[in-house]
Amino acid sequence: MMDRRWFVARLPLAAAGSFALARAQQPSALEARLLAELEKLECVDTHEHIMPEKQRVAQPADFFLLAGHYAMNDVVSSGLPEASRRIIADSNAGDRARWQAFAPYWQHARFTGYGQALRIAIREVYGFEEISGGTISRINAAISAMNRPGLYRKVLKEKACIRFAVLDDGRHADAAEVDREFFIPARRFDAFVTPADAAAIGRLEKMTDVSITSLGGLEKALAANFERNLKAGMAAVKSGMAYARDLRFPERPEAEANRDFDALMRGERRAPEGFRRNIERPYRALEDYMFHRVVQLVEAHGLPMQIHTGLHAGNANFVANTRASFLNNVFLRYPRVKFDIFHISYPYQHELAVMAKLLPNVYVDFCWAHIVSPSGARRALDEFLDTVPVNKIFGFGGDYRFPELSYAHLVMARRNIAAVLAARTAAGWCTEDEADSIGRMLLCGNPAAVFRASGRAA
Repeated sequence: MMDRRWFVARLPLAAAGSFALARAQQPSALEARLLAELEKLECVDTHEHIMPEKQRVAQPADFFLLAGHYAMNDVVSSGLPEASRRIIADSNAGDRARWQAFAPYWQHARFTGYGQALRIAIREVYGFEEISGGTISRINAAISAMNRPGLYRKVLKEKACIRFAVLDDGRHADAAEVDREFFIPARRFDAFVTPADAAAIGRLEKMTDVSITSLGGLEKALAANFERNLKAGMAAVKSGMAYARDLRFPERPEAEANRDFDALMRGERRAPEGFRRNIERPYRALEDYMFHRVVQLVEAHGLPMQIHTGLHAGNANFVANTRASFLNNVFLRYPRVKFDIFHISYPYQHELAVMAKLLPNVYVDFCWAHIVSPSGARRALDEFLDTVPVNKIFGFGGDYRFPELSYAHLVMARRNIAAVLAARTAAGWCTEDEADSIGRMLLCGNPAAVFRASGRAA
């Protein structure tokens, strides 16, 4: 028979990821102490899409601009009509009309993780407790007034205390410089993996100054562009392939890839329209072959590789394409590559736990996760702490276009980590000093070690 004292003593640990434990009661003194230490910690942010400050401050900024990244996805999911979306997007429509179009659906979405992050940003960066028809014009005026040079230093350095962030600016293999005060660059080479037609090949020729008339030419163009990005300080390679297709990448014979390349150049196969293209890939052998060429370059140059897995941004896609377990053969084939697996592969986080437990080169990344589902992130962290060596967990990546929202996401991440570690400390899993050390590893030490190893991080 189970010893009741054993069960009661460990109940907080079993429930550490639950909403009831983490938020329905006031934080314990232990949790408050851990959180206070994490709030002082200089963090490493593993993933951002933040636009250059010069570009940000050159455009009008208001509440609806900030709401447009992620929060609007949940507003749309709640039923926002297309006509209302057009009104909200029209800056000339006026604050009142835009708010009236937004508010009926926002009232249902404001409680989601995305909604929470937006509310935190408005409260803690701009000083407004309430977002309503009565405050929207004042909120917009405050955002506009702060939309000046110096915004990024104020938010990312002074408020968020971020040492550096790994920036994926969304440009495929663009060697443009980033602001090294805040960012180190991750670059994408997906355009070399998934050319859709001869016109796409032509764009790659123009970008690389390499003639591409054969599969060998495509490989040379990829290598040339990779080298150009290395010289520009590339610190990691990012793959967003899960938005376009499933993540199964078997190794293909060169002859199969050659046949696909030749068929593509002749226009023999037409890609289907709409989201069917994410399943019916007409040149799959070429894609699989080129994906492995990218990973081989990553391996040869000792870079970490970041891969999107799990939930997609937006309001439509095939989530089942994105399981981290589909990459098992890739993880095994390239043991020297450190794979930074994004978004905890949510909702397939249990599969990622197994991958990271078994394979030394697989790392768990909580970027995006704390805003996708704050409670889900707590439960996942609780599970990962049991299954995965603690040095292989990255605790935060903002994954936003706007620094105010990245700051808000970090607020949520710190709270989540403190809540889980406090519950585990109370249950006897670790001491308070050990919990503090683990929190520091998750938010700084672990990702800093991986990105320093690339030789390109500050």
